[in-house]
Amino acid sequence: MQISRLQIKNLYDQYNYDIDFNSEEKEQITILTGPNGYGKTTILRILKSLNPKSLYYFYVIKFSEIIISFDNNTVLNITQNYKTEVESIFAIDYKDELEKEVRFIWNKATGEPLTHFVYNRTNIEKARRTYKFLRETYSRRWKFDDLTNREKEEILLDNEEFNEYIAKANRQKQFLMQLKTLRSYYIPANRIYNEAHEENDELPIEKVREALMAELEIAQQDYLRYSQEVDSKFIKKVLYPDYEDCPQASYNKLKDEVESLMKTIVKYKLALKVEIPEYNEKNRAVLFAYLKGLEEKFSKISTISKKTELFQEMLSSKGFANKSVEIAPQHGFMFKSDKGDILKAHQLSSGEQNEIVMLYRLVYEVPDQGILLIDEPENSLHVAWQKTVVDDMKKIAYIKRLQIIIATHSPSIVSKGFSMTQDLYYLTNK
Repeated sequence: MQISRLQIKNLYDQYNYDIDFNSEEKEQITILTGPNGYGKTTILRILKSLNPKSLYYFYVIKFSEIIISFDNNTVLNITQNYKTEVESIFAIDYKDELEKEVRFIWNKATGEPLTHFVYNRTNIEKARRTYKFLRETYSRRWKFDDLTNREKEEILLDNEEFNEYIAKANRQKQFLMQLKTLRSYYIPANRIYNEAHEENDELPIEKVREALMAELEIAQQDYLRYSQEVDSKFIKKVLYPDYEDCPQASYNKLKDEVESLMKTIVKYKLALKVEIPEYNEKNRAVLFAYLKGLEEKFSKISTISKKTELFQEMLSSKGFANKSVEIAPQHGFMFKSDKGDILKAHQLSSGEQNEIVMLYRLVYEVPDQGILLIDEPENSLHVAWQKTVVDDMKKIAYIKRLQIIIATHSPSIVSKGFSMTQDLYYLTNK
């Protein structure tokens, strides 16, 4: 499920937006730009918070109505209402505020209600009183109630367990199930930079190198395990073929497809290369059974091999200074100097490390057929590489069937993806 339109009314009592997420663009990429303070990051946070773990965000921010239209012909209407003149314990501006209620109503495109969900002070305070995490964590040093409103909000916003508790307490299973079909992945501004400066922690590039090793090793194991299953059925396929005709043209076509799959798989040492015999009329049943078996085996790990090929292609295209890259299960990725010397990950420049970490996460960690939200990618990328962001996103969106939404100040990114850009300043002042 992807987002086709976002309407926001009275965001922070200032902004009204109606954003079309380029439903006609084949790349499914939208670039949000605009001056500081116009809500680019807030818009990404709104979309990122559409899951059971983050719904509290809609209670904290200020707006009157948010309408989100999806490509499956459903509409989510979120309203924030002020009910009584009672001081809110969780006021975002830390002043007296009217009590709020946030109501989520999911409708069909026709307006017929599907499910709903309510967020108010009553169920928030009930969760706080009964929530084990808060009692155990803060009773030893201070009481939760003694914290400032800002400290309370920061704790509750960032605590997934608390948000899940609230969601379940509402007992709206259908609403929560609907939310879970919307898979999003959020990369905040400065994420990679901040990770790189955590004390006593492994470098992000080392983490992703090890993660890639694990990904490829699992693929190898999957291939071996699945090969055994396929081979155990070989005799049955020969004796009782599930095909009626085995012409040479069909065999050659399938042979080309299998060889194409095998080429990438063998390149990254996920499986050994095998010989595929030429067509023989006398032994066609055996040949077809053998070829079908190879297709099943290779298809099992074709997704990871395609992702790895994309990762390799994008790394190679970056033109890292006097360096080449190799990818294999035993080392993940390995860089070599133009003289053939192996380079340790920490020997790469900080800009090179950031680029590699970013690309790895985009290719391997972002869920397929989901929504990718990126806040200011230019903070982690060299100026020269900012020019390639849009092209990289197009490749990733195509391979992983993603909807991608980028918030940026970068002139390089905006100019490259001008037809995909929504300017918040223009939307506000038109």
